[in-house]
Amino acid sequence: MNTGFLTRSLQQGDEARLYQVYVPSDYDPQRAWPAILFLHGGGEGGRDALAPTEYQLGSAIRRNAARYPGLVVFPQVSTYQPVWLSHDVDFALEVFRQVQEDFRIDVNRLYLTGVSTGAKAAWHALYRHPHLFAAALIVAGVVRPRLDDGRLYPDSDPVVPDADGDPVRQLATRLRHLPMWNFHGDVDPVFPVSDTRAVMAALAAQGSPAKYTELEGFGHDVWDIAYYSPDVADWLFAQAREG
Repeated sequence: MNTGFLTRSLQQGDEARLYQVYVPSDYDPQRAWPAILFLHGGGEGGRDALAPTEYQLGSAIRRNAARYPGLVVFPQVSTYQPVWLSHDVDFALEVFRQVQEDFRIDVNRLYLTGVSTGAKAAWHALYRHPHLFAAALIVAGVVRPRLDDGRLYPDSDPVVPDADGDPVRQLATRLRHLPMWNFHGDVDPVFPVSDTRAVMAALAAQGSPAKYTELEGFGHDVWDIAYYSPDVADWLFAQAREG
């Protein structure tokens, strides 16, 4: 079987949409493997399937593949818009399901990670599928920041539907049992660190095992800190959902 970064496709209507899956060099279908779903940031959308693998997690794998002993799935937003919409998240989950059918995957060791707008998309997926993943790694993301007057920032496709109530409280309640690690720079000019602080405080109040690393003096681009870290990778692959 071919290994490395492989281009594959998923049929959507009349279009075969491309994505990439990283398969470790020692992949053996006789045993079940962990799998990571990676949701890219705002600059890697398109239809080539390659851009999401060039930075962040893809770059970390190329630098030290042994640190990531599992399959990694890289779906792609089909337009060059800087955000993931609900239908993009649905596509990513469908890609992940297809990979689970095509490869021998350990369903108790499914992980989700995203950066920037992809991290918001990860929150979106976790809120709707709180029991699918064994752990999540959130990097420079956002849930629903507040304006200076305390009102929620306008969002036509929010992580938590407006009808559900306070987004931070509802998210923390639903995900309180999920192992998570969240990274954010304290001077992030894109997504305010205050939103992440509120989410992590709400999770802590619920007794969540979530971990939080706030990086002093860092802006938005904290992903290399997270993905290049052996401690983070070891933590992620140590998580397993109870079967």
